[in-house]
Amino acid sequence: MPFMPPVCFIISLRRALPLAGVLTALAFPALAQTAGQTAIDHESEYAACMRLAQEAPADGYRSGVAWFEKGGGSAAEHCIAVSLLQLGDYAEAATRLERVAGDESLAPRPETRAGLLAQAGLAWVLAGDERKAASARDKALEITPDNVDLRIDRALSRVALEQYFEAIDDLNRALDLSPRRIDALLVRASTYRYLDQLDLARDDVERALAIDPEHPDALLERGVIARAAGDKNAARQDFLTVLKLTSEGPAGDAARLNLEAMDVRVE
Repeated sequence: MPFMPPVCFIISLRRALPLAGVLTALAFPALAQTAGQTAIDHESEYAACMRLAQEAPADGYRSGVAWFEKGGGSAAEHCIAVSLLQLGDYAEAATRLERVAGDESLAPRPETRAGLLAQAGLAWVLAGDERKAASARDKALEITPDNVDLRIDRALSRVALEQYFEAIDDLNRALDLSPRRIDALLVRASTYRYLDQLDLARDDVERALAIDPEHPDALLERGVIARAAGDKNAARQDFLTVLKLTSEGPAGDAARLNLEAMDVRVE
């Protein structure tokens, strides 16, 4: 098997996404004031706390705790969890996100619950526990079965767990819903390659390249498939093209390592 496990470059790219762009604010139930409690604008509190969680997470954590003690409820707990995630305490953040998702007050808001479980899945991935990530995504997809991003994310967890056929099922559904999703095509291609189904893998890569002929990850995957099939000339051409398009980052690094493994020195 040539260098580059399936989808490792896609996993690394998804992990490199700014968390602030993923951990968005969610719709929580309005909180009622209890007798004798100082009036709090919980909607404004949530917006301010989430902004701190993303920009100054230590301050966001303290703000969330103080707000929770004043009756902030599950919205405050969400801010605390996002702050912990930004601070790198991934397992604790994931545990809290799943706990918030189970709050009975969210029963009328299934989309909010699914969003929390999706965020928990991301946190478990960052904590290095793909099994728990897949479990959180299972629960989210029970609520929103046609969520394409969740289907792709669960497929990535299933590939990491070597559940290749289950991953393909998720990717088939994702592509039924969104046929032009290049990331889904490439994850499925590399999963087929891992199953030694090179013709199917090549078909998915060509579909991706028909959408974007200069997509570095698609060219990289095509090169890996060519190398697996024994076509070193085609593989070399694709790897060199990747380096022309992007010499840095996961795709460039993988292309360089493949070329070096083929005894081609790349400066």
